[in-house]
Amino acid sequence: MSAVPVMPNSVPRPLDESRQLADANTNTHPHPHAETDRPGGAVWVIVSPHAEWSCAGDVVTVASHEVSCTLHGVTPEVPTWLERVRHGVLLASAPAPSGWLARLVDEGLVSVLPATQPDIVPAFGSICDTWMRGIFSTPFWARFLARESSDIQVLAFLAQLYHRAAGADVHNRIAVERCTDPVLRPMLLRQYREQRGQATMLAAGLLRCGAAARTFLDSGAFDATHALVDFIIEAAGDMPSYVGCCALCQAPAAARAVSEIEAQFEALSQRYPSAAEGFAAVCAHARHDASVCGGTPLLSLWVQEAGPPDAAARLRMLRGASGVAAAYRAMFDALYRLDEDM
Repeated sequence: MSAVPVMPNSVPRPLDESRQLADANTNTHPHPHAETDRPGGAVWVIVSPHAEWSCAGDVVTVASHEVSCTLHGVTPEVPTWLERVRHGVLLASAPAPSGWLARLVDEGLVSVLPATQPDIVPAFGSICDTWMRGIFSTPFWARFLARESSDIQVLAFLAQLYHRAAGADVHNRIAVERCTDPVLRPMLLRQYREQRGQATMLAAGLLRCGAAARTFLDSGAFDATHALVDFIIEAAGDMPSYVGCCALCQAPAAARAVSEIEAQFEALSQRYPSAAEGFAAVCAHARHDASVCGGTPLLSLWVQEAGPPDAAARLRMLRGASGVAAAYRAMFDALYRLDEDM
């Protein structure tokens, strides 16, 4: 499981607040039977971990940093139904194309995963890719990639990656210890052995960035970074949840070439030359992850060997991936506020 999320080739820009997608669905019914009287098989629907919503009368606006979707003429039950969908709801079939739920699916604000179809890997990978893009659409990344971050923010960023990598050693080991699945346990053991010890490399790179860097190592992880690691440690007690965490951390599904990874971190070194040694260490870590994880992701290996998970396990996988995505976003939001508070 990678401790450092890999930036997609195209990082989304923050939402233009003037952009709203109007859905003129008058008296839209929120309940599942209004959405599911069609063939196609049962599906799980779950709200994006990056989505929030607000209500004003019969108007509900659902938004992330990437998109905003306004639903008009909805019934009072829609906000309650959205709260249920945040945790995952099983529908008899995919949302009706003309309904409000399908509109949210089209905008990436709600995701759909087949509950029983055997070929789960592409669909789950696509959901993780969407949620990973949401992480990189946060305000921190817009500022960071525009060369507008302070030296303090950059050093704090590198320090959180170190603390995240140190936490990965812990939850990878715990996952092996707790796993009773005879198929999955050898995979987790190999993952732990291949990826442990990477935090040392990141710490050494950070310390080469100057005397101020040690302050960020000695001061410990942000609360949000602790929460990210703690969430994955908790998930390590439930293998479907943990596999979902791994799937999110291994997104995007399309493997990145080493040359792309190197170019990405070289560009960051040019943006922030005082932190070049730190970015070189992160690049080395990312190259290592690509060499050991760049083949078949854990989810694919598990499904190939053990067969497709049942419907209940798929929901736990979704919740695991969603929790990691939300926790990563919270970590980057904390980094963003670091400059805002100065």
